[in-house]
Amino acid sequence: MIRSRITDRAFTLIEVVIAVLILAIAVPPTLGLLDATAAGRADTVNSTRATILASSVLESVLADIASTDESLGFSALEDAAAYLDTPTAGLYARLSGSLGTYEKYGFTYSVEIGELVGVDGTVSASPSENLFRVITVRVGYPSGTGDDFELPVSLMVGAL
Repeated sequence: MIRSRITDRAFTLIEVVIAVLILAIAVPPTLGLLDATAAGRADTVNSTRATILASSVLESVLADIASTDESLGFSALEDAAAYLDTPTAGLYARLSGSLGTYEKYGFTYSVEIGELVGVDGTVSASPSENLFRVITVRVGYPSGTGDDFELPVSLMVGAL
């Protein structure tokens, strides 16, 4: 009787155990790197969104300064609280509908209106030289690493 020899080769138990050990050692650090990369990518996207939000708010302020409406214009910045917080006509109320998407993702913003300053950004001893205001928009946004970031963007404006 002639026996045929099986030439198919299978994995031994020790080979399988070694493969599992190699995967167990290699996979967790790789996943950690992927997590850090994803967090960095999320931070980049959120930084771009924060820049767009700050630009949008500053563009609205610039449009208000250039407006011929009697309740707006450069003179409206004299009473910052009224300009920003008036329930239906204030800047925050007017922007709430268009910027709600940012708030849904954890973005916040605030607007600071500085006092009258000279061309160099400081208060001049001569009141006739204080013709400008510094408007600062601060955007707070979440980070992929858990910390919160703040992006301040400032702009010096004057009467047209």
